[in-house]
Amino acid sequence: MSVSPLKQRCLALLASLCCALPAHAGEAGIQEQVRKFVADTHFNGVVLVGKDSRAEYVEAFGVKNAEAKEPLKRNSRFFVGSVSKWLTSIVVLRLVDEGKLALDEPILTYLPEYRADTGKQLTLRHLISHGSGLPNGLMDAFKKGPSIESETRPQAEAVTRYASGDLVFTPGSRFDYNITNWILVQAILERVSGQSYAQLAQRLVFKPLRMADSGIAAGEAGNVPNLALGYRSLEPKVERRIYTLPNYLVTGGGFYSTTDDMLRLNHGVLSGKLLSPASRKALLTVERPESSYALGGRVRTYKSKGQTVATNDGTSGAYRTVSWRVLDDGRTVIILSSLRPDDSKLFALTESILGLPSTEN
Repeated sequence: MSVSPLKQRCLALLASLCCALPAHAGEAGIQEQVRKFVADTHFNGVVLVGKDSRAEYVEAFGVKNAEAKEPLKRNSRFFVGSVSKWLTSIVVLRLVDEGKLALDEPILTYLPEYRADTGKQLTLRHLISHGSGLPNGLMDAFKKGPSIESETRPQAEAVTRYASGDLVFTPGSRFDYNITNWILVQAILERVSGQSYAQLAQRLVFKPLRMADSGIAAGEAGNVPNLALGYRSLEPKVERRIYTLPNYLVTGGGFYSTTDDMLRLNHGVLSGKLLSPASRKALLTVERPESSYALGGRVRTYKSKGQTVATNDGTSGAYRTVSWRVLDDGRTVIILSSLRPDDSKLFALTESILGLPSTEN
């Protein structure tokens, strides 16, 4: 059946209006809370509130490119910081489900050239739960020469240079948030798969979950299309903050996405559609109670409400991310920002929308 040119134009106009407005106009209470937060913090980003796979409210505030006066839109892309580690843990578990990896196998199995004394003790579970005992060689090097944040180096060379130091504690005995762990994780993933990490993430996560606006890049050097540029300030003057990342660390901070794709990720993984039951359980099992840390992210239980929440947060340069989902009922808040807001107000908004008591966090 043919459609007249006039009707085509009307349909196109209607579609554009739907993209510009909140996804669910009836969510007046949420909209009021969000807009108050925006006014209080000069928020620059996108907020999505959803349930299961459905976005009930989405709104963009501020600019994608201040110099060009381009406004942010619902489909603007943002780097999501340490939520990259959660994605990487999901990729690891997908390979576990394929029988190519095991969480508790010594990493020497996958990297036989790695130093034997340490490689016999370390496992992927230790690495992705931040209980490895490795010294933070990358951070030590960064303090001496900050320019390494944008360097390019072969993965094997990065492992030798930054991730091969003597253990500072017995693996699994305590929590130590250590970015160096993810150099080793990336080396293992690329070795066992024969693919780059970007290709792996595409094959194992983005494609099956239809995350068409997500990808992996070494910061802004990756020339990400439709990227919300990061800013140190927008008032009284515009000051950019460019995000850079070494190529050998994209597992730890190279994930970019949109609010809608982040909802697809949360629902696809936490509803049990992407991972086996055993791998989903492993992803959500707290390994380090002192920090509520599981594999690549945190899982908190709010006892007064009897609710367990996957609370994934991220920071990378100017970018700030909140990606929280109540496991029992699928209520989700995604907040992506390219100008870091006040953290206390950011988390207060998230807890308020989800009806969670802030005194327990």
